Amino acid sequence: MKLTMLVCCHKEDIMATAEPYMPLQVGKDISKIDLNIQGDNTGDNISCKNQSYCELTGMYWAWKNLKNVDYVGLCHYRRYFDFHGQCKRGFPITVFPTKDFYKMDLGVPARILKQLQTGIIIMPKGINYDCSLFMNYCYAHVSDDLRTLEAVIHETQPPIYREAFNYIMRSSHVLKHFNMFIMSWTEFDKYCNWLFPLLNEVEKRIDISHYDTVQKRVYGYMAERLLNVYVRAHKIPVNSCPIIWFNDNAENRQSFFRMKIRHFLNALSFYFARLGRSGK
Repeated sequence: MKLTMLVCCHKEDIMATAEPYMPLQVGKDISKIDLNIQGDNTGDNISCKNQSYCELTGMYWAWKNLKNVDYVGLCHYRRYFDFHGQCKRGFPITVFPTKDFYKMDLGVPARILKQLQTGIIIMPKGINYDCSLFMNYCYAHVSDDLRTLEAVIHETQPPIYREAFNYIMRSSHVLKHFNMFIMSWTEFDKYCNWLFPLLNEVEKRIDISHYDTVQKRVYGYMAERLLNVYVRAHKIPVNSCPIIWFNDNAENRQSFFRMKIRHFLNALSFYFARLGRSGK
């Protein structure tokens, strides 16, 4: 069986390169640098949309251009699944200094491959929030965009997706982040065939030209939620694994708190900017 793990990269940095990892420069079409690795701007691609689609441009490239792959995964140059008990017990993410990169075991063991063969999807451990995922999105991002996504789902999708969206966004407080996964190519193809037309329809309905760089990542943020929706809609069994995050600027216990504060401040700044524009 052939497994390819995409490692989404956008700058010179640490990255896993040994099999089954495949470094992929995302947003290469609009980048000023060349990382001398495979870019997401060859063949059928949406590389030019990287500012708003984030790692999804790499995911789209893989969907349209990879051949002879049985299983496919996506991770980030500083974030990887931990299959070897290296993370702190009970933590969805453990932060490690960059200097530890070459000490860590990032290999995909045989037991994970066996799980994939049974139809299980590998996803990150969920992060618990003190509110619904709908409210969490509204706090951190542009609430009107989420309402547009919800409208598109209710207008265009069958009941299983509408029900799954309502549950994940309105009832659940747990989100599996980062658009990270490992799944069969068959499931990946089904997911992409559902996800990208859906985002394309949302893209037609919202204007992000005035958004700052954080909020412009809107389709990446939406896809984080939509993968959770897709998995629930199809009742796919999931193995939730902790994430290794190589970061020299965060502490293990405080990193998520700092991330939440940063997102809140970004959202607050964006909210007041919108108020200023509407008052003109």
